[in-house]
Amino acid sequence: MNVPLLEVVGLTKVYRLPRPSWFAPHAARRAVDGVSLTILPGRSFGVVGESGSGKSTLARAVMALEQPTAGKVRLDGHSLFDLSSRALRAARAEMQMIFQDPYGSLDPRQRVGRIVAEPLINLAHVTRVQRAARVLESLRAVGLIATDADKYPHEFSGGQRQRIAIARALVTRPKLVVADEPVSALDVSIQAQVLNLMSDLQREAGVTFFLISHDLAVVGHLCDDVAVMFRGRFVETGPAAALFKAPKHPYTRELIDAAPKLEEAPILAVDAPPGEEASGGCAYAARCRFAQARCRETAPDLRPLGDGRSVACHFPL
Repeated sequence: MNVPLLEVVGLTKVYRLPRPSWFAPHAARRAVDGVSLTILPGRSFGVVGESGSGKSTLARAVMALEQPTAGKVRLDGHSLFDLSSRALRAARAEMQMIFQDPYGSLDPRQRVGRIVAEPLINLAHVTRVQRAARVLESLRAVGLIATDADKYPHEFSGGQRQRIAIARALVTRPKLVVADEPVSALDVSIQAQVLNLMSDLQREAGVTFFLISHDLAVVGHLCDDVAVMFRGRFVETGPAAALFKAPKHPYTRELIDAAPKLEEAPILAVDAPPGEEASGGCAYAARCRFAQARCRETAPDLRPLGDGRSVACHFPL
């Protein structure tokens, strides 16, 4: 259990921005900037932050859907971006993804049974009989019934569609499920149902989740460990209970104050220009009421506090 399931080491992703004019050079935007994390089997990990902080880019890189500019992603000790295309295809059976939109992520022309079976068809070598049994098992695991396999996505509510998406993610029996904002498109009452389902799957089926969200309450409901992300960097990491109870970074404190309830997602404006994070100081200094001269001159490193937590702040709370 001490062998990491997922390791991300120094992950960086830089995008080239459009030219402001014909002869101007391309500007660069660091969506993810030197992020590292470790997830142990059975211990789910959440990444929280406002829109534009780099969470979804990190999730796509973890799934090997996005080629990083630098850094490594290891699943069970194997570097995903060093694998051959055939080996990477085989590794995808061990990691599946739940997307944000339950309406757009399911093919409306396919029956539910075919949708759920798709990962098995593409990634696993199973017989037709085994595939049908695994689809039925997966549907039952998320609270659906056998006859639902013959229906189309439009015959289900938003919450039921997300259950179908979860069933599709579970059908290969993966070790890791990456969930990118899995409940943000759902009504609050349905959010609770889906989160409880994911919690049950984690406890009973041993599923390890890598959860991306803008809402600390959602992450706290499901995850053992949390990382708070701002401008492509982790500014605070640690056990969820300790981090939420006594945040050490001012940005974490701001998120908690902005989202005291599950249904109130934080909507925080980022007024700084795209290139400000490369100025050398702390990217959060312009918004931080505790910022001092050192904060504007030197970017803080993510350093351990000695209680299982780390914080990137010169003057932690």
